[in-house]
Amino acid sequence: MSESRVTLDLDRESHIARITLRRPEAGNAIDAQMAAAICVYLDEVESEDDIKVVVLSGEGDHLSTGWDAEEVWRQYLDAPGGSIRKHPSQRARLVALDENWWGPKGLYSRLLKCRKVTILEAKGDCLETGLYFALCCDLVVASHDARFGNPRWRNIGADGDLSLLIALVGLKRAKDLMFLGLNWSAQDALAYGLIDWTGSSADRGAKVEELAIMCASIMRDGIVSEKYAVFASLAKMGIDLSFAATTVVSASLSNIHFQPGEYNFLRELRSEGVESALESSRGNRVEMR
Repeated sequence: MSESRVTLDLDRESHIARITLRRPEAGNAIDAQMAAAICVYLDEVESEDDIKVVVLSGEGDHLSTGWDAEEVWRQYLDAPGGSIRKHPSQRARLVALDENWWGPKGLYSRLLKCRKVTILEAKGDCLETGLYFALCCDLVVASHDARFGNPRWRNIGADGDLSLLIALVGLKRAKDLMFLGLNWSAQDALAYGLIDWTGSSADRGAKVEELAIMCASIMRDGIVSEKYAVFASLAKMGIDLSFAATTVVSASLSNIHFQPGEYNFLRELRSEGVESALESSRGNRVEMR
């Protein structure tokens, strides 16, 4: 079952919950069912008054290599109205993106607006969904091997929210990811303000534990009051509006027309398969450090 790819551990005595991605053979690539499982666990955590902190991490070498490439097209086909024609309808694209990712009950909204302190343990590839985990969590601890980016943007355009990214790293740095397909090293991500700490892989877990224990010592009312103050600031910044706009933009970008000589990931995926599409996509990446 897809739910077994994501697990929840509740430790009421320490006041810490741990959500772990357990799909290491696929680099913890996220599919729609895994995203839904994370949201269910966040609901469960929020119903537990004894829990103050949520740690999100991944099993294996990577936090997440991103959105499961095999689902890029499938999620639209599975949405209402998605299988009526050869090409999924615009309404199917909008529904899938809203329900799975950007809507009020989608993965990113639920993580961003969790009433507990959220701590991300980042390592290896933190791409696409991994990048948004870093943007949506309160604190991010990364080992030196972590790299952050969204290389898909260079091929199909920025099909995700940019408001959080720009707020954290600034417009110029955001454009680096949008147009160049950069992958930031952990050192770069720290310098740009995307993460809070970087160190060796051996020290990463201890730092996560240190921060989790520190945050778990805060009184419950203090945590929730501070989180709602953050939510108010996000609303003032227009993040809710930006997420809603992202649903529309993402749906449109999944239906764009490519000209000769332009790399078409979806066509490559359908005609040549996942491995070929990913290899071609990775060939367009620009690495930093």
